[in-house]
Amino acid sequence: MKISADWLNYPSTRSVMKRLVSRGYQAYFVGGCVRNALLNIESKDIDIATSAHPKKVLEIMENAGLKALPTGIGHGTVTVVADKRNYEITTLREDIETDGRRAKVKFTKSILEDAKRRDFSINAIYSQQDGTILDPLNGIDDILGKRIKFIGDPYVRIKEDYLRILRFFRFLALFGKEDENHEIEINALNNLRDGLDTISAERKSDEIFKLFAAPNLKYSIFLMEKASINSKIFDASNYDSLTNLKKLEDRLEVAPCALRRLAAYTSDNLKFNLKFSNKLAKTHKVLREEAASQKNAAELAYRYNEKLALDTILVRSSLHGTEPSEDIFSRIKVGSVAKFPIKSDDLSKYFSGPKLGEMLAYLEQKWIDSDFTLSKARLLTTIK
Repeated sequence: MKISADWLNYPSTRSVMKRLVSRGYQAYFVGGCVRNALLNIESKDIDIATSAHPKKVLEIMENAGLKALPTGIGHGTVTVVADKRNYEITTLREDIETDGRRAKVKFTKSILEDAKRRDFSINAIYSQQDGTILDPLNGIDDILGKRIKFIGDPYVRIKEDYLRILRFFRFLALFGKEDENHEIEINALNNLRDGLDTISAERKSDEIFKLFAAPNLKYSIFLMEKASINSKIFDASNYDSLTNLKKLEDRLEVAPCALRRLAAYTSDNLKFNLKFSNKLAKTHKVLREEAASQKNAAELAYRYNEKLALDTILVRSSLHGTEPSEDIFSRIKVGSVAKFPIKSDDLSKYFSGPKLGEMLAYLEQKWIDSDFTLSKARLLTTIK
């Protein structure tokens, strides 16, 4: 069996692999790029497993004139930059000792041993240069069956890296199926959930954002709550609202949006337990506040933008279990192109200082309330 993907044929990909193979080392594509190729999904990250020692990888790539960075050399990882693409090259290894975040490793030449230390079977599939698949743990069967399975004992895998708790739910939302029996996994996740306290807020935030962007997150969140994981991440949560939102997205054919879904699910400040960027945390705050306001879709689009207006209306509807108006998209378009006809210069001969700003705001709201129809002349007559 072979995979087919554009990245296999990039000149930079061929060059990096050739440098390793021509020196007599094993080199395989592995992880997400192989998994995604099997699912016909585009990959941005290209991971390579090799039998070459990391210091040898550095030497080979630097001698070839390629930029090589020892990004995780203690664990066997070197990042090579070729044609502005990053190739993460990791020496085949076994994890000898772990503490939930870091591992002591022993390098190996066995892809089976390398596969056994990975998290899920769907991420332990390898590919040769020509796309020929090597599947030591039958991960392809699990991809076809939409099963998210820990490799070996879930307790052992989770204790190696507690972030795998959140990765389980993310992969389930991306590649799994609903109603699959996950009793063993849920018990392990529940019993080991305190391990998340040892993981940085930044790493957890990254996983949560990816989870909430996944197309089929509803079942994952259901199981997350069943395993009492959500309370380790959020102070407040609303599964019913998230369910309402998912139904609206499907019916209106609106693409998933992580921030919209987070706004429907939690009122938390995303800078406390989690560490989202200031921009994302601010947008989340605006969505929650405007969802509680009386502004209609047109006014929201005028004051912000089309996307935030739509997201606000969908969050508001999901929180209250209501339906947005049938003309929501046309109303958003009306607001997005509306131009307030009054400028401060038009009022400067009548007002100054704070009073000028107050009158501008008053007239703007009056114009908005008229559905953007009042003319400049008509608005000015109201102050003369």
